[in-house]
Amino acid sequence: MKAQLNAITIATKDVSRLKAFYTDVFGWEIMDENPEIVIFNLGQTMLSLYQDSSHAKYIGVAPGEHIHPKFYLTINTNSIEETDKLFADLKNKGVRIVKDAQPVFWGGYSGFIADPEDNYWEIAYNPIS
Repeated sequence: MKAQLNAITIATKDVSRLKAFYTDVFGWEIMDENPEIVIFNLGQTMLSLYQDSSHAKYIGVAPGEHIHPKFYLTINTNSIEETDKLFADLKNKGVRIVKDAQPVFWGGYSGFIADPEDNYWEIAYNPIS
């Protein structure tokens, strides 16, 4: 797998509060937003602030369940086929699949894996990046 990091997503109880922190304190400009998520473009990487209950559902855990971790890192692929191939390769290597790759609400295709210490990685095809 190519070494890269495309996005960092933080699960938050209060999207508005963190949005204000990153816009007012850091001076970062919002790339896109809706009531559940705010996205900042940090050059080659995006930072997303995601409402924790929606974040849990997106990852594939029950809302209200302890989300571990409260963030995940994203690797973007060039196609749905590349995403599926990576998932197959990782599964063959014994990597824990948290959520199989599938179409997602924002128009992309993604799934989640966990490293040996349960840090989550999203592997995604993002047609708009």
